[in-house]
Amino acid sequence: MKHRVIFLGTPKIAARCLQALLDTDVEVVGVITKPDKPVGRKQDIVLNPVKILALKHHLPVFQPIKMNEIYEKISSLKPDLMLSCAYGQLIPESVLQIPKFHCVNIHTSLLPRWRGGAPIHWAILKRDVESGVTMMFMVKELDAGDIIYQTKVKIEASETYRSLYDKLESISYQMIVEKIHNLFNENVPRIKQDVKQVTIAKNISRDDEKIHWDTNAVDIEAKVRGLFDQPIAYTMYENLNVKIIEAHTVASENDVNHCGEIIDINKEGIFVNTAKGTLIITKLQLPSRKPTVVKDMLNGNHPFKINSIFS
Repeated sequence: MKHRVIFLGTPKIAARCLQALLDTDVEVVGVITKPDKPVGRKQDIVLNPVKILALKHHLPVFQPIKMNEIYEKISSLKPDLMLSCAYGQLIPESVLQIPKFHCVNIHTSLLPRWRGGAPIHWAILKRDVESGVTMMFMVKELDAGDIIYQTKVKIEASETYRSLYDKLESISYQMIVEKIHNLFNENVPRIKQDVKQVTIAKNISRDDEKIHWDTNAVDIEAKVRGLFDQPIAYTMYENLNVKIIEAHTVASENDVNHCGEIIDINKEGIFVNTAKGTLIITKLQLPSRKPTVVKDMLNGNHPFKINSIFS
């Protein structure tokens, strides 16, 4: 008899985890995902990646505002296991007790580092040298359960949020395919998290997206990489909101009189003073325009001038 699994998740990486379950011989008896929301100017309803995949495979889909709304339905499905990835809501204790075996979560960090909703962003923003995927037991507290398995991956010097996301998505898929059957017993590994090592990956705020030029160039570059391609770092220039898509740093021994000052513009990029070092912007996006490589931008009209200031 196949083991019965309920899956919980919402974004693209969660859909990849659901696909992993579908590629094994467990039976997915239900999928729980966040409610549909209107998006864009027209407020059209767009189905999330997990719901799209679940409907494609004719799986029952539940979209409660609060998990307790479907407690009876979950119980009636008699799951052996509940598996979650990026669901977006805490699971109440009453629901955690329903499965015969466990409630397990896939989290894209090396717990206890980066508990919370934006672990991939913060791993790059804080210039970590490694990241990874943790399979853990779910508890009422956010990302605090015992660790079952972890897989590490190096964060490259040029790593972006998008490139690391894609790596961790692949690792998550492989972990589920290889480890899912180990979860249907009481002898799986249980490693307590070291609470002294906990860091919190809070959701990215608008201020987190803004470039502060009075910091050093290396940290600003990390912000650009850590927020690409979602939500993208920005700066202001003469009341224009300018998104910075690609940039890199060079050492500078010049005295910095004005952080954020443009000191040169050429085919290499826009050279900007920071508190330490120079940031070279190589790709950006102006309002109502497409992303543009700076060397191409120089062939047309642009607003940037040497000695002017980003703020």
